[in-house]
Amino acid sequence: MSALFQHKHSLNPDKLRFEPFRTDTSQIDTFDCGNKDLNDFLCTDEVSNYEEEMLGKTTLVFYEGELTGYYTLSSTSLSVRYLEHKAGFGKLSEYHINELPALLIGRLAIDLNWQKKGVGRYIVQRIAMMALDQSRNQGIRLLVVQAKEDAFDFYRKCGFDFVMESRNEMKRFKARGTRTMFFDVSSLKYLQTK
Repeated sequence: MSALFQHKHSLNPDKLRFEPFRTDTSQIDTFDCGNKDLNDFLCTDEVSNYEEEMLGKTTLVFYEGELTGYYTLSSTSLSVRYLEHKAGFGKLSEYHINELPALLIGRLAIDLNWQKKGVGRYIVQRIAMMALDQSRNQGIRLLVVQAKEDAFDFYRKCGFDFVMESRNEMKRFKARGTRTMFFDVSSLKYLQTK
């Protein structure tokens, strides 16, 4: 796997288990990642509503039976103009497209007891490999996240970069405290088997 996703605190990824969200998971009530909004999403009806309305799919992550984190994915796109300044994206104007297809990491949270142990990076690696695999059947060029300021370093270490600073980006940052970051899934093509 790419060095981007390696972490000095190695856990055994074979012991991680990924399960679709279920309301009957007893450990949901005790989950605490240190962020009230992320905790509330998992512990209230909000996640069930997202699932029911098909707005996103949430996956629970367990390590040896203990709930360590969760993430929510959905489809999105990102305007090409936000990436024109980045290497490898300039030639996209030749294709006459306005938006790049992407997979959105809507939420990613790790329980306080499991932070800084590599779980988050392993989840991002899994999502990146899922996107690469899905790109065989549908266009997925990017992973996108609306990252809060305290998560900027984490995503940068995982190979994400900021989109161009625009008026809209600065408004979003002032209003919500988030910036759009992206990861180019095509950078992993060398890992694909034919």
